[in-house]
Amino acid sequence: MAILVLSNPLPSAPFAAALRQASGGIPVWTEQDSPPPEAVEAILAWRMRPGILPQYPNLRVLCSTGAGAEKLLVDDLPEHVPVTRVVDPMQGVEIAQYVVATTLQFTRDLKLYAEQQARAEWKRHPVRTAVRCRVGVMGLGAVGQAIARAFLPLGYPVGGWSRTPREVPGVATFAGMDELPEFLSQADILVCALPLTDETRGLLNHHTLAQLPRGAFFVNIGRGEQVVEPDLRALLDGGYLAGAALDVFEREPPPPDNWVWSHPQVVATPHIAAQASFDTVAQQCVDALRRARDGLPQPLAVDRQRGY
Repeated sequence: MAILVLSNPLPSAPFAAALRQASGGIPVWTEQDSPPPEAVEAILAWRMRPGILPQYPNLRVLCSTGAGAEKLLVDDLPEHVPVTRVVDPMQGVEIAQYVVATTLQFTRDLKLYAEQQARAEWKRHPVRTAVRCRVGVMGLGAVGQAIARAFLPLGYPVGGWSRTPREVPGVATFAGMDELPEFLSQADILVCALPLTDETRGLLNHHTLAQLPRGAFFVNIGRGEQVVEPDLRALLDGGYLAGAALDVFEREPPPPDNWVWSHPQVVATPHIAAQASFDTVAQQCVDALRRARDGLPQPLAVDRQRGY
């Protein structure tokens, strides 16, 4: 019995190597190996297409390569097969670093100064004061709270919005759809750190993004499907939004002719805000398989109803 790596579009070799190191002799295959389907007990995957899982009659557990597992929740996922996600204690810190870095690039006009440097132009501009850089974080789970806490020592006013009420020291909190417009109206910097659910899919569209103050900056480290990308582009092209940093996209990777690659107001990165190590992913996958074999609970299991 074995573990199968189906990590496309991520390369399978590093995951397979780490699994072989962690598995203590459990065979590890990739899709290039064409393993016998009945031998597969665990699958490690980034995303799943319908029609794949029923091919593996002895599957015990489906493991995500990352913290999000919604791309694995296909309609033909067997009820008895748990889906697990990666929990990395450094994830929140790394994502907060990414958000702060891209935000400061905007608020401190670093792109403008890079352009001036290319022209050998020495010209100072007024610094945007902290009170004009109100940060709004959508999603106040562990990652969202880490982002919010990272901005507080920098003097930025921070607000947070969540589906249900949360209390976060130093953060003005809002909850529910009724309070979303007030939250958005106070976010000069909007950060999406939401999980992908039926409620959050397409939540950031022309109607909601236009409730931000004119000149706002948008950072998405949640999921690409939460943003209606043509609406975001229209608001950037029209000058209502000043810029965006996008680490996640509706389609990953975006095709070469996608507008995000060349838009002058967009920083586009390949889903790298946080990356769990291959060793962490492998060890948690092996642990999940051993728990499944022993009939033990899965502490990293995804709630299928909530989608995370």
